[in-house]
Amino acid sequence: MYSNYEEFWDKVSTVEENDYDDEKVNRLLRWKAINENLGGVRTILDIGAATGAFSIPLSKMGYEVTHFDLSQDMINKAILKSKDMDNIKFVKGNAVDLSLFEEDEFDLVLCFDGAISFSGKNSNKVIKESCRVGKKVMLTVSSKSCMVATWLNYSLSKFGRIHPSVKDMMVTGYFNYDDVSELTSIYEIKAYDIKELSDILISNNMRVIECRSLGSLTHLYLLHLYRQYNYQEVNKKINEISIDNDFIELCDYYDKEVMNCGMGSFRRAGIIAIADKINDNSIEKSK
Repeated sequence: MYSNYEEFWDKVSTVEENDYDDEKVNRLLRWKAINENLGGVRTILDIGAATGAFSIPLSKMGYEVTHFDLSQDMINKAILKSKDMDNIKFVKGNAVDLSLFEEDEFDLVLCFDGAISFSGKNSNKVIKESCRVGKKVMLTVSSKSCMVATWLNYSLSKFGRIHPSVKDMMVTGYFNYDDVSELTSIYEIKAYDIKELSDILISNNMRVIECRSLGSLTHLYLLHLYRQYNYQEVNKKINEISIDNDFIELCDYYDKEVMNCGMGSFRRAGIIAIADKINDNSIEKSK
């Protein structure tokens, strides 16, 4: 099965660096969260690092980075972008099994977007492994509230009816229908809500610092833009405003203070969680 996943991500590598709709804003919001959590960090594992959107800039900033991905095509593209850099290494593997790495080997583990949610029934194993090897983790996952609407759209546009997967997504957040390849090219997916993701982190001996939506304001803003403009104009406008730091701050505040349990970005993962390891010393101090 994993050869199918690798083939899927190899194909995605050709468009990985293209930004559609609110993808750029989503990435900038993740950068804001990363920069706020780099204190005391020296070593970083980037799981599902793709073509290096985060791993390469972080290595340029002086961190010791391990770029980990399932797709060799993704890794090859990242290698081309990282010539003459000696503080980044590339490892091909599946995020379900990080046995190559020791417990608490990394000061910070990043695990963004498809690495968790596109692992489907194994998504919780990816979270568990991320927590095992990291002293602090930063995860993004697909938002159940966003994916229900997405699945409803897929279902009605492809079949003209509400497919059972819509209800399954709403109830369990899980999709795996082998007989509906015309619905999506995704083999399986697991979407989360805030409480479910928090509970999983806690069960893996982590203290949850943040667990909230990511990019809900741009999701809503896009609805207004698409009522007024065509696709090309919408992309132009959303990318223009994304370079305004005040706008990014506004989006961040909206996620934290206004709609922290919102649907998240229209594209890319819509929930972000930041957690650090609970160790014996911290337990003793809390007594």
